[in-house]
Amino acid sequence: MILRKEYGFESAHFIYNHPGKCRNLHGHSYKLFVCIEGAVNPETGMIIDFDDLSKVVDARVISRLDHRFLNDLIPLSTAENISVWIWNELKPDLPGLVQVEVYETSDNCVIYRGE
Repeated sequence: MILRKEYGFESAHFIYNHPGKCRNLHGHSYKLFVCIEGAVNPETGMIIDFDDLSKVVDARVISRLDHRFLNDLIPLSTAENISVWIWNELKPDLPGLVQVEVYETSDNCVIYRGE
């Protein structure tokens, strides 16, 4: 079974080698979906408690990206590279992690499933 939870963060960035307007400093209201796969624990009825998941995601990702300048952490801060960075931050604490989805806008998304 796969559990999916949505998060949001606001960040600014620029893509230094972009030939168009993304070369300029700008911001996005990002949406992040984190997907965890696992068996349902018969005692709890859950794969993972949503609150426990949120504690990890908030500490490892949201607190570090929300209202921040992404280029300070991810120099070439494309949606692709942001998704890989998020994966690398979460995977050690979430072994059941199977997918992250990063929406830069409502119709532009990157899905990353690890290496």
